[in-house]
Amino acid sequence: MDPISKIAPVGGKVLGKATSFFDEFKDFAVKGNALELAVGVVIGTAFNGIVDSLVKDIIMGAIAMAFGKPDFSAFAFGAIKYGSFINNLVNFLIVGLSVFVAIKAINKLFKRGTPEEIKTC
Repeated sequence: MDPISKIAPVGGKVLGKATSFFDEFKDFAVKGNALELAVGVVIGTAFNGIVDSLVKDIIMGAIAMAFGKPDFSAFAFGAIKYGSFINNLVNFLIVGLSVFVAIKAINKLFKRGTPEEIKTC
């Protein structure tokens, strides 16, 4: 047996040969987890546009109407411009809160009972 064939076998196939590498990659890519991850990334990218628009156009607009446009980019301590960091931090907190509220509403809309609750029905 050659030394390459002694390398950890995966799924009954031996690593180290060019064809087995591509077979392993194909097996990985076709499995449900990889496909689900790919779909999640695509949907997440699309959802990012929705959340970004919600934050910039609606939430920040409402904040600007109530308190004036929140812009901290002019804040600096010498050469350290921490205002942009504060802007990004505020934006992150608003996006995080928006996503949390959206996911909480979606989970409530599609709430499934626990196995114990289903048995008692």
